[in-house]
Amino acid sequence: MKIVVIFGGKSSEHDISVITGVMAVNAVSVRHDVIPVYINRKGEMLSGKGFDDTKTFCGEVKGKRVSFLPGSGGMTVGNKFIKPDCVLNACHGRCGEDGALSGLMELCDIPYVGSDVRSSAVGMDKLLFKQVMASYNLPILPYFGISKYEYSNVNYDITERIKELGFPVIVKPCNLGSSIGVGVAKDFKELFVLLDGAFMWDRRAVVERALTDFVEVNCAVLGYDDKVISSEVEQPVGFKEFLSFDDKYCRSLKTEARKMPAELDDKQRMRIRNMAMQVFKAVGCSGVARVDFLISNDQIFVNEINTVPGSLSEYLFGYGGVTLVELIDRLISDSLKLKKLKDGLKYSYDSNVLIDKKRHK
Repeated sequence: MKIVVIFGGKSSEHDISVITGVMAVNAVSVRHDVIPVYINRKGEMLSGKGFDDTKTFCGEVKGKRVSFLPGSGGMTVGNKFIKPDCVLNACHGRCGEDGALSGLMELCDIPYVGSDVRSSAVGMDKLLFKQVMASYNLPILPYFGISKYEYSNVNYDITERIKELGFPVIVKPCNLGSSIGVGVAKDFKELFVLLDGAFMWDRRAVVERALTDFVEVNCAVLGYDDKVISSEVEQPVGFKEFLSFDDKYCRSLKTEARKMPAELDDKQRMRIRNMAMQVFKAVGCSGVARVDFLISNDQIFVNEINTVPGSLSEYLFGYGGVTLVELIDRLISDSLKLKKLKDGLKYSYDSNVLIDKKRHK
């Protein structure tokens, strides 16, 4: 099969996406014809030689321009038209993980790995995600959302909202990942500094009660509808108040950066794995996603979901003996099944409205 792997992007997580994408390109090439598509920081799509090596992306990247063609079922690489069997989205963050690429594939009528437009958007938007979790009675920490407009409006009293939470609080831009723009505030001075910073990245932010004594654990889910499985549970270690960008990626290759499996009893572990599948289904995800949890005083809180997880969470399923090649083959197979289900739906309706309008003229 011809499989396209898209990575990079106009996101603050561009470099991490390149790592995920290159790993996926090499894994896909074991069993399929792979077409790597790199999105540079300007948003231009390119394909070329050496795109299976991260060193290629350390300087200026050259390649043939790529264009996806709505309604065609295909794309052009340079002057050549190609009809891929499936597209694997390895773009983290904005313009990729947020549903933008899913929407492009829907317009082009190309099967794609991962969540659809709606689920991707919900997973990316931290405020909307929390609202969905609350509607399903899944446990989350107390929070409130605030827009840049509200923050700048003299009539908006943030002090009243903070009284409900109490310090410390954690501040997060709504649509950003990898802990960029995130920080913990212990007083109003720190809160205002963090909000100023968050609004440099997004027009909305989430302010959430920060736990001072907790354990973070992560669990991935694979599949779609009721055909889902969960991975082993991992426990990141060595961080302070929250997992920073460096904690997540610069230390990720060190074995001491995580405990696998997490130090939980069997009952807690199964509860986390079951809850991860509940979150996955509530958002309506497909493909693979990683759900992050916080545990404090034996209470479990849903923190976030990542619908395009780093390296597609291969290491979480790898603990059970699944290789990245096998994981991606499962993702491709599921995406083709989902495409058949979508193709079975009705999309057009003959209303005769245009004919009636001509008749009345």
